Amino acid sequence: MRRSGIAGMAVIVLTLAYVSQALSQENCRPEMAFTEAHYSPMKLPKLERTWTVVFTVDASRCAIDAGSFSILFTVWKENAPDIEFVETFAWKPDVNVISKEFWVDEAVGAYRVSEVHPCPCRK
Repeated sequence: MRRSGIAGMAVIVLTLAYVSQALSQENCRPEMAFTEAHYSPMKLPKLERTWTVVFTVDASRCAIDAGSFSILFTVWKENAPDIEFVETFAWKPDVNVISKEFWVDEAVGAYRVSEVHPCPCRK
């Protein structure tokens, strides 16, 4: 009984040491900035336009060279209620470009970064 109690305590101590080490690792987030957004002209017969946004990422604090983030879109619709949705994209350092297709009766009324997933910090 005494030996199993000591083994149990050792497992608890090792588990706590592992958890505290994992929690002590610092997480960072890259800095993002939107620089340009525009629509392409509509091309028939598709009745869609391509919305493109250009943004920069400063990931100098991150130990990785790629990650993900989410954008909250507010889309205005001509003949229906406006809609909001969140979509996740990938980033890499420096300049990035995202393109999305929208119907001719839709327009991006607003967009903003909803969440930037953390990255391990550079040491």
